[in-house]
Amino acid sequence: MHYNSKSESYGNIRNAFEHEAAGHVRYMILEEDAKRRGNIDLANIYGGLAKEEFNHARLWYREYRPENEEEELNERIADETEEAAFGYTGMASKAELEGYEALADRFLANGKAEAGHRDTLMRYKAECKDGTRYHSNEESVWICSICGHRHTGLTPPEECPLCGYGKNAYRQA
Repeated sequence: MHYNSKSESYGNIRNAFEHEAAGHVRYMILEEDAKRRGNIDLANIYGGLAKEEFNHARLWYREYRPENEEEELNERIADETEEAAFGYTGMASKAELEGYEALADRFLANGKAEAGHRDTLMRYKAECKDGTRYHSNEESVWICSICGHRHTGLTPPEECPLCGYGKNAYRQA
């Protein structure tokens, strides 16, 4: 359904997504912490709740963002660029002004990671556009990211013979 982006309902849908997404991440962190402490029972509870929160987040995200791969990719590139160039740089500057040099360094390092995310997405987009994503000029090993099947050739198979996923599940080893 298309919503007026200026309506309160649209804002509520976006807020619901943000709350559920943050809850998902929190539970994943808590699950990891509980495992580290050896409390597997609590870790399993947190893990289950993380999955539920993820499903809630997906529901709300899809309510205001129908699937459109090209648009998603362009938006993610823009967001990663913004985070790398301005978001974490500004946070680092503020932390440095407040005397938190180590925090400033961590913000800058995170900004570099975001730039790496942008570069990965841009490389993917370029490789898809020029037809080199799933083609090599020399024989290569291609690994299915779903089941681990290995294939040797110039390209991955159109369909994985083990799990049935398409060639876009493959990556070069």
